[in-house]
Amino acid sequence: MIEMNPLQKVKKCKTAALLAGALSLQGSAALAAAPESLPDYLPHAVRLPPQASYLDETGAIRIGGAEHAQFIIDRFNALFSASHPGLRFTDHIKGTTATIPLLTYGRMLFGPMGRTINNLELQAYEKAVGAAPLEIRIAHTSDNAQQEMSYSLGIYVNRANPVERMSACQVARIFSNGNPEGDLSRWGQLGVGGEWKERIIHPFGTPEYTGMGTYMQSEQLQGRTFASTYEQWGSTEAILKRLEQDPAGIAFAAIGRESATLKQVVIVSEDGRTETRGSRQDVSSSIYPYGRYVYFYLQRVPGQPLDPVAKEYLRMVLSRQGQQIIASQPDGYIPLTAAEVSTELRKLD
Repeated sequence: MIEMNPLQKVKKCKTAALLAGALSLQGSAALAAAPESLPDYLPHAVRLPPQASYLDETGAIRIGGAEHAQFIIDRFNALFSASHPGLRFTDHIKGTTATIPLLTYGRMLFGPMGRTINNLELQAYEKAVGAAPLEIRIAHTSDNAQQEMSYSLGIYVNRANPVERMSACQVARIFSNGNPEGDLSRWGQLGVGGEWKERIIHPFGTPEYTGMGTYMQSEQLQGRTFASTYEQWGSTEAILKRLEQDPAGIAFAAIGRESATLKQVVIVSEDGRTETRGSRQDVSSSIYPYGRYVYFYLQRVPGQPLDPVAKEYLRMVLSRQGQQIIASQPDGYIPLTAAEVSTELRKLD
Protein backbone atom coordinates (compact mmCIF):
# COMPACT_ATOMS: atom_id res chain seq x y z
CA MET A 1 0.00 0.00 0.00
CA ILE A 2 1.39 3.39 -1.03
CA GLU A 3 1.05 6.23 1.46
CA MET A 4 1.17 9.87 0.42
CA ASN A 5 2.50 12.37 2.97
CA PRO A 6 1.20 15.92 2.37
CA LEU A 7 1.56 18.61 5.00
CA GLN A 8 -1.29 18.23 7.43
CA LYS A 9 -1.53 21.95 8.13
CA VAL A 10 -1.01 24.25 5.17
CA LYS A 11 -0.95 27.96 5.83
CA LYS A 12 -3.27 30.07 3.74
CA CYS A 13 -0.35 31.81 2.04
CA LYS A 14 1.13 28.43 1.08
CA THR A 15 -2.17 27.19 -0.33
CA ALA A 16 -2.58 30.44 -2.25
CA ALA A 17 0.87 29.93 -3.74
CA LEU A 18 -0.05 26.43 -4.87
CA LEU A 19 -3.23 27.80 -6.41
CA ALA A 20 -1.34 30.56 -8.19
CA GLY A 21 0.92 27.91 -9.68
CA ALA A 22 -2.09 25.90 -10.84
CA LEU A 23 -3.64 28.98 -12.43
CA SER A 24 -0.42 29.84 -14.26
CA LEU A 25 -0.58 26.76 -16.50
CA GLN A 26 -1.70 28.90 -19.43
CA GLY A 27 0.03 32.09 -18.34
CA SER A 28 -2.89 34.45 -18.93
CA ALA A 29 -5.10 33.15 -16.11
CA ALA A 30 -5.04 35.44 -13.06
CA LEU A 31 -5.71 34.46 -9.47
CA ALA A 32 -9.47 34.71 -9.10
CA ALA A 33 -11.18 36.28 -6.13
CA ALA A 34 -12.87 33.87 -3.72
CA PRO A 35 -16.46 33.37 -4.94
CA GLU A 36 -17.81 33.42 -1.38
CA SER A 37 -16.81 32.54 2.14
CA LEU A 38 -15.96 28.90 1.51
CA PRO A 39 -13.81 26.45 3.49
CA ASP A 40 -10.08 26.64 2.81
CA TYR A 41 -8.48 23.49 1.49
CA LEU A 42 -6.27 21.86 4.13
CA PRO A 43 -4.82 18.67 2.60
CA HIS A 44 -5.26 15.34 4.35
CA ALA A 45 -2.98 12.35 3.92
CA VAL A 46 -4.43 9.74 1.56
CA ARG A 47 -3.47 6.19 0.61
CA LEU A 48 -3.97 4.72 -2.81
CA PRO A 49 -6.06 1.56 -2.53
CA PRO A 50 -3.99 -1.55 -3.34
CA GLN A 51 -4.15 -2.53 -7.01
CA ALA A 52 -6.36 0.44 -7.89
CA SER A 53 -7.82 -0.29 -11.33
CA TYR A 54 -7.80 3.38 -12.32
CA LEU A 55 -3.99 3.57 -12.44
CA ASP A 56 -2.24 3.33 -15.79
CA GLU A 57 0.91 1.29 -16.40
CA THR A 58 3.09 4.11 -15.01
CA GLY A 59 1.07 4.49 -11.81
CA ALA A 60 -0.68 7.70 -12.88
CA ILE A 61 -4.36 8.21 -12.07
CA ARG A 62 -6.77 8.12 -14.99
CA ILE A 63 -9.52 10.73 -15.15
CA GLY A 64 -12.07 10.60 -17.96
CA GLY A 65 -15.08 12.61 -18.99
CA ALA A 66 -16.10 15.73 -20.83
CA GLU A 67 -13.45 17.54 -22.88
CA HIS A 68 -14.94 20.91 -21.97
CA ALA A 69 -13.75 20.43 -18.38
CA GLN A 70 -10.07 20.25 -19.43
CA PHE A 71 -9.24 23.81 -18.31
CA ILE A 72 -10.34 23.26 -14.72
CA ILE A 73 -9.19 19.62 -14.57
CA ASP A 74 -5.61 20.61 -15.49
CA ARG A 75 -5.56 23.13 -12.65
CA PHE A 76 -7.26 20.84 -10.15
CA ASN A 77 -4.65 18.18 -10.92
CA ALA A 78 -1.78 20.64 -10.50
CA LEU A 79 -3.08 21.82 -7.13
CA PHE A 80 -3.77 18.30 -5.88
CA SER A 81 -0.39 16.95 -7.00
CA ALA A 82 1.40 19.91 -5.41
CA SER A 83 -0.25 19.19 -2.06
CA HIS A 84 0.09 15.39 -2.38
CA PRO A 85 3.61 14.71 -3.69
CA GLY A 86 3.82 11.41 -5.52
CA LEU A 87 0.30 11.41 -6.92
CA ARG A 88 0.19 11.99 -10.69
CA PHE A 89 -2.62 12.20 -13.21
CA THR A 90 -2.74 11.11 -16.82
CA ASP A 91 -4.60 12.86 -19.62
CA HIS A 92 -7.43 10.44 -20.26
CA ILE A 93 -10.26 12.66 -21.45
CA LYS A 94 -12.53 10.48 -23.59
CA GLY A 95 -15.78 12.45 -23.86
CA THR A 96 -19.04 12.60 -21.94
CA THR A 97 -20.55 9.44 -23.42
CA ALA A 98 -17.52 7.39 -22.29
CA THR A 99 -17.69 8.59 -18.69
CA ILE A 100 -20.19 6.15 -17.22
CA PRO A 101 -18.90 3.01 -19.01
CA LEU A 102 -15.31 3.75 -17.89
CA LEU A 103 -16.47 4.50 -14.37
CA THR A 104 -18.58 1.33 -14.26
CA TYR A 105 -15.53 -0.89 -14.60
CA GLY A 106 -13.19 1.26 -12.52
CA ARG A 107 -11.03 2.39 -15.42
CA MET A 108 -10.92 5.94 -14.08
CA LEU A 109 -11.11 7.63 -10.69
CA PHE A 110 -14.03 9.88 -11.60
CA GLY A 111 -15.51 11.63 -14.61
CA PRO A 112 -16.65 15.23 -15.14
CA MET A 113 -19.90 15.66 -17.07
CA GLY A 114 -21.86 18.71 -18.21
CA ARG A 115 -25.16 16.86 -17.77
CA THR A 116 -26.70 14.31 -15.45
CA ILE A 117 -26.51 10.59 -16.07
CA ASN A 118 -29.42 9.46 -18.27
CA ASN A 119 -31.72 6.49 -17.67
CA LEU A 120 -29.99 4.20 -20.15
CA GLU A 121 -26.57 4.86 -18.60
CA LEU A 122 -27.95 4.49 -15.08
CA GLN A 123 -29.59 1.15 -15.79
CA ALA A 124 -26.38 -0.31 -17.23
CA TYR A 125 -24.29 1.07 -14.35
CA GLU A 126 -26.60 -0.20 -11.62
CA LYS A 127 -26.76 -3.65 -13.22
CA ALA A 128 -22.95 -3.93 -13.13
CA VAL A 129 -22.17 -2.20 -9.81
CA GLY A 130 -25.31 -2.70 -7.75
CA ALA A 131 -26.05 0.95 -6.94
CA ALA A 132 -26.07 4.35 -8.60
CA PRO A 133 -22.81 6.32 -8.86
CA LEU A 134 -22.24 9.25 -6.53
CA GLU A 135 -23.18 12.53 -8.22
CA ILE A 136 -21.40 15.69 -7.03
CA ARG A 137 -22.17 19.15 -8.38
CA ILE A 138 -18.96 21.17 -8.78
CA ALA A 139 -20.12 24.28 -10.69
CA HIS A 140 -22.95 25.96 -12.55
CA THR A 141 -22.77 25.79 -16.32
CA SER A 142 -21.57 28.78 -18.34
CA ASP A 143 -23.81 31.59 -19.53
CA ASN A 144 -21.68 31.89 -22.68
CA ALA A 145 -22.73 29.27 -25.24
CA GLN A 146 -20.15 30.56 -27.73
CA GLN A 147 -17.53 28.59 -25.81
CA GLU A 148 -17.01 24.84 -26.18
CA MET A 149 -18.54 24.21 -22.76
CA SER A 150 -21.71 23.06 -21.11
CA TYR A 151 -24.11 25.99 -20.85
CA SER A 152 -27.44 27.25 -19.58
CA LEU A 153 -30.45 27.01 -21.85
CA GLY A 154 -32.64 29.72 -23.33
CA ILE A 155 -36.25 29.65 -24.50
CA TYR A 156 -36.70 31.21 -27.95
CA VAL A 157 -39.50 32.34 -30.25
CA ASN A 158 -39.54 33.88 -33.70
CA ARG A 159 -39.44 37.70 -33.65
CA ALA A 160 -42.76 37.69 -35.52
CA ASN A 161 -44.31 36.20 -32.38
CA PRO A 162 -45.78 38.89 -30.04
CA VAL A 163 -44.96 36.85 -26.90
CA GLU A 164 -42.14 38.42 -24.87
CA ARG A 165 -42.47 36.74 -21.47
CA MET A 166 -43.64 33.48 -19.97
CA SER A 167 -43.18 31.46 -16.82
CA ALA A 168 -41.29 28.17 -16.51
CA CYS A 169 -44.63 26.50 -15.79
CA GLN A 170 -46.04 27.77 -19.09
CA VAL A 171 -42.94 26.51 -20.91
CA ALA A 172 -43.40 23.08 -19.34
CA ARG A 173 -47.08 23.00 -20.34
CA ILE A 174 -46.06 23.69 -23.95
CA PHE A 175 -43.29 21.09 -24.18
CA SER A 176 -44.92 18.15 -22.36
CA ASN A 177 -48.06 16.01 -22.18
CA GLY A 178 -50.24 15.41 -19.16
CA ASN A 179 -49.68 18.60 -17.20
CA PRO A 180 -51.87 18.86 -14.07
CA GLU A 181 -52.73 22.46 -15.04
CA GLY A 182 -53.50 21.42 -18.62
CA ASP A 183 -51.33 21.37 -21.73
CA LEU A 184 -50.81 24.50 -23.83
CA SER A 185 -51.16 23.93 -27.56
CA ARG A 186 -52.36 27.28 -28.98
CA TRP A 187 -50.79 30.70 -28.59
CA GLY A 188 -54.12 32.20 -27.54
CA GLN A 189 -53.81 30.22 -24.28
CA LEU A 190 -50.93 32.52 -23.39
CA GLY A 191 -53.07 35.61 -23.82
CA VAL A 192 -52.23 36.40 -27.44
CA GLY A 193 -55.14 37.69 -29.50
CA GLY A 194 -55.95 38.41 -33.12
CA GLU A 195 -54.59 36.07 -35.77
CA TRP A 196 -52.36 34.40 -33.16
CA LYS A 197 -55.21 33.24 -30.94
CA GLU A 198 -55.82 29.93 -32.75
CA ARG A 199 -52.29 29.35 -34.01
CA ILE A 200 -50.96 25.96 -32.98
CA ILE A 201 -47.73 26.04 -30.97
CA HIS A 202 -44.86 24.10 -32.55
CA PRO A 203 -42.23 23.13 -29.91
CA PHE A 204 -38.65 22.29 -30.99
CA GLY A 205 -35.67 20.87 -29.10
CA THR A 206 -33.14 18.04 -28.93
CA PRO A 207 -33.84 14.29 -28.74
CA GLU A 208 -34.84 12.74 -25.44
CA TYR A 209 -31.48 11.20 -24.47
CA THR A 210 -29.25 14.15 -25.29
CA GLY A 211 -27.92 16.33 -22.49
CA MET A 212 -30.48 19.08 -23.09
CA GLY A 213 -33.33 16.65 -23.69
CA THR A 214 -32.61 14.67 -20.52
CA TYR A 215 -32.32 17.89 -18.53
CA MET A 216 -35.63 19.28 -19.78
CA GLN A 217 -37.53 16.08 -19.07
CA SER A 218 -36.06 15.40 -15.64
CA GLU A 219 -35.70 18.94 -14.28
CA GLN A 220 -38.36 20.98 -16.07
CA LEU A 221 -41.07 18.56 -17.20
CA GLN A 222 -41.11 16.40 -14.03
CA GLY A 223 -40.54 13.27 -16.11
CA ARG A 224 -43.48 13.80 -18.45
CA THR A 225 -43.12 12.89 -22.13
CA PHE A 226 -42.60 15.54 -24.76
CA ALA A 227 -45.69 16.90 -26.51
CA SER A 228 -46.94 14.94 -29.53
CA THR A 229 -46.14 17.95 -31.75
CA TYR A 230 -42.54 18.19 -30.45
CA GLU A 231 -39.86 18.17 -33.18
CA GLN A 232 -36.42 16.76 -32.37
CA TRP A 233 -33.28 18.31 -33.84
CA GLY A 234 -29.68 17.38 -33.23
CA SER A 235 -28.09 20.71 -32.25
CA THR A 236 -28.76 24.28 -31.22
CA GLU A 237 -27.92 25.41 -34.75
CA ALA A 238 -30.45 23.03 -36.32
CA ILE A 239 -33.12 23.90 -33.75
CA LEU A 240 -32.80 27.64 -34.26
CA LYS A 241 -32.67 27.33 -38.04
CA ARG A 242 -35.98 25.47 -37.87
CA LEU A 243 -37.42 28.16 -35.58
CA GLU A 244 -36.41 30.87 -38.05
CA GLN A 245 -38.65 29.12 -40.60
CA ASP A 246 -41.70 28.89 -38.33
CA PRO A 247 -43.18 32.01 -36.71
CA ALA A 248 -45.45 29.80 -34.54
CA GLY A 249 -42.55 27.80 -33.11
CA ILE A 250 -40.87 27.82 -29.72
CA ALA A 251 -37.57 26.18 -28.84
CA PHE A 252 -35.13 25.44 -26.04
CA ALA A 253 -31.49 25.72 -27.08
CA ALA A 254 -28.15 27.12 -25.89
CA ILE A 255 -28.45 30.46 -24.12
CA GLY A 256 -27.39 33.74 -25.74
CA ARG A 257 -28.33 32.99 -29.36
CA GLU A 258 -30.68 35.87 -30.14
CA SER A 259 -30.55 37.13 -33.71
CA ALA A 260 -32.35 39.44 -36.12
CA THR A 261 -35.05 36.76 -36.52
CA LEU A 262 -35.13 35.14 -33.06
CA LYS A 263 -35.62 36.44 -29.53
CA GLN A 264 -34.96 34.84 -26.16
CA VAL A 265 -38.07 34.86 -23.99
CA VAL A 266 -37.88 36.61 -20.62
CA ILE A 267 -38.73 34.14 -17.85
CA VAL A 268 -40.98 35.49 -15.11
CA SER A 269 -41.59 33.96 -11.70
CA GLU A 270 -44.99 32.45 -10.98
CA ASP A 271 -45.92 35.46 -8.82
CA GLY A 272 -44.74 37.85 -11.55
CA ARG A 273 -42.31 39.66 -9.24
CA THR A 274 -39.04 38.74 -10.90
CA GLU A 275 -37.83 38.52 -14.49
CA THR A 276 -34.64 36.93 -15.77
CA ARG A 277 -32.74 36.23 -18.97
CA GLY A 278 -30.07 34.03 -17.40
CA SER A 279 -27.27 36.37 -16.27
CA ARG A 280 -24.36 34.83 -14.34
CA GLN A 281 -25.74 36.27 -11.11
CA ASP A 282 -29.22 34.87 -11.78
CA VAL A 283 -27.81 31.44 -12.64
CA SER A 284 -25.65 31.42 -9.51
CA SER A 285 -28.56 32.39 -7.27
CA SER A 286 -30.91 29.90 -8.98
CA ILE A 287 -33.30 32.67 -10.02
CA TYR A 288 -32.97 31.54 -13.63
CA PRO A 289 -34.67 28.14 -13.99
CA TYR A 290 -32.62 26.89 -16.98
CA GLY A 291 -29.18 27.12 -15.43
CA ARG A 292 -27.62 23.67 -15.22
CA TYR A 293 -24.67 22.14 -13.34
CA VAL A 294 -21.33 20.51 -14.05
CA TYR A 295 -20.94 17.19 -12.23
CA PHE A 296 -18.30 14.74 -11.10
CA TYR A 297 -19.44 11.11 -11.01
CA LEU A 298 -17.65 8.69 -8.66
CA GLN A 299 -18.00 4.96 -8.32
CA ARG A 300 -19.84 3.99 -5.15
CA VAL A 301 -19.88 0.29 -4.32
CA PRO A 302 -22.53 -0.91 -1.84
CA GLY A 303 -21.06 -1.63 1.57
CA GLN A 304 -17.71 0.01 0.81
CA PRO A 305 -16.36 3.51 1.61
CA LEU A 306 -15.65 6.00 -1.13
CA ASP A 307 -12.23 5.79 -2.71
CA PRO A 308 -10.02 7.92 -0.40
CA VAL A 309 -8.21 9.69 -3.24
CA ALA A 310 -11.49 10.61 -4.95
CA LYS A 311 -12.93 11.87 -1.67
CA GLU A 312 -9.87 14.02 -0.95
CA TYR A 313 -9.84 15.39 -4.52
CA LEU A 314 -13.51 16.39 -4.21
CA ARG A 315 -12.81 18.09 -0.88
CA MET A 316 -10.29 20.22 -2.75
CA VAL A 317 -12.68 20.99 -5.63
CA LEU A 318 -15.35 22.07 -3.14
CA SER A 319 -12.97 24.34 -1.22
CA ARG A 320 -12.39 28.05 -1.67
CA GLN A 321 -9.24 27.30 -3.67
CA GLY A 322 -11.02 24.79 -5.90
CA GLN A 323 -13.89 27.16 -6.63
CA GLN A 324 -11.37 29.94 -7.37
CA ILE A 325 -9.99 27.74 -10.14
CA ILE A 326 -13.49 27.49 -11.61
CA ALA A 327 -13.94 31.27 -11.33
CA SER A 328 -10.61 31.89 -13.10
CA GLN A 329 -11.72 30.66 -16.54
CA PRO A 330 -12.86 33.64 -18.67
CA ASP A 331 -16.60 33.29 -19.42
CA GLY A 332 -16.34 29.81 -17.96
CA TYR A 333 -18.27 27.84 -15.41
CA ILE A 334 -19.87 29.61 -12.47
CA PRO A 335 -18.75 28.68 -8.93
CA LEU A 336 -21.18 27.15 -6.47
CA THR A 337 -22.65 29.14 -3.60
CA ALA A 338 -21.63 28.41 -0.01
CA ALA A 339 -24.93 26.61 0.58
CA GLU A 340 -24.43 24.42 -2.49
CA VAL A 341 -20.86 23.58 -1.45
CA SER A 342 -22.11 22.55 1.98
CA THR A 343 -24.72 20.27 0.42
CA GLU A 344 -22.19 18.54 -1.83
CA LEU A 345 -19.60 18.10 0.95
CA ARG A 346 -22.16 16.24 3.04
CA LYS A 347 -22.48 13.66 0.25
CA LEU A 348 -18.83 12.70 0.82
CA ASP A 349 -19.40 11.65 4.45
